[in-house]
Amino acid sequence: MIPIKAPLKVRKRDIFRATLADNCGNLGYLGIAPDGSKYHVVVPVDLQLARGVKALNQPDDGTPFGGYRGWHYYECGPYAGIEGEESRCQQVENNTQLLSIWLQQFGIKVEIID
Repeated sequence: MIPIKAPLKVRKRDIFRATLADNCGNLGYLGIAPDGSKYHVVVPVDLQLARGVKALNQPDDGTPFGGYRGWHYYECGPYAGIEGEESRCQQVENNTQLLSIWLQQFGIKVEIID
């Protein structure tokens, strides 16, 4: 019998923490272990640094912006900073759905918890 791997439990408040305003000059990421067993929040990441990593200007040790080698990093989309809290909450919902879809490509199931 093949063991069923438990889904990765991600706190919604951590997605909220990583969802930053588009006018703040920073981005938020969730780092996911390759086996889907754990995650960590990487906030704030300077926009210029993030663009360099996306352009494959990786640091010499292979770990983006101080993250862990081999981990998957999901960029939480920013919200429109001038629109306030309602905009942020909507973007948190979007990031939650997109995170689940994104993790499927790695065979990782996610459960969002409060």
